[in-house]
Amino acid sequence: MKMTHREFLIWLSGLGLLGLLGGLVKHKMQPTPAIEPEKPFELPKFAVRVKHVADGVLFDIDRARKIVTAHEEADSKLLWESHGESQFIIPGAAFPIDLSPEGELWVANVGRKYLEQLDLNTGKFIASWRPLEEFGGCCNPVRFAALPGGRFVTMEKGMRRACIYQPSGALEQIITEELSDSEFNYFLVRHEGKIHLYDTGVKKHWEVS
Repeated sequence: MKMTHREFLIWLSGLGLLGLLGGLVKHKMQPTPAIEPEKPFELPKFAVRVKHVADGVLFDIDRARKIVTAHEEADSKLLWESHGESQFIIPGAAFPIDLSPEGELWVANVGRKYLEQLDLNTGKFIASWRPLEEFGGCCNPVRFAALPGGRFVTMEKGMRRACIYQPSGALEQIITEELSDSEFNYFLVRHEGKIHLYDTGVKKHWEVS
């Protein structure tokens, strides 16, 4: 059967319409990609309570008495108590300590805005460290960790920032200047060869190697 030119054009249009409808049906039949829900920010258990232990000795702070203590980890026998260089000034809750990778014991005298190194065996004052530009606020750093080679990483309230400092006290890097208002949201802990900083207020986590 021979079609006229007009009939041929109508036939082609019909084929095109059928193809379009088929494509739409196929598209509607395709499954919608699954979208994973955003995972809630979780503070790991290892960040909540940190022990500072070296050679079977547990180093800790007594906030009420404003002293640093050393006990035998096995039987809790008291080895020494320390008031630091002269006295630890602790206006608030923050009274952080840390053991450096080299085995040095450092304590933040937050009211005086510097760190003190204590002798592991006696608790006697050895040295102090402070940034070249004094910490702001009434008492800082509220969290800190000693990095290899005499560097320090800090979390500071008031200025609401986390930083890395060189042994000289020079500012090496500002990690963030957007910490939340409350120091109670800040957690800084050494775990599996890295320093982890958490702010549960802004739900952020940073790592420092």
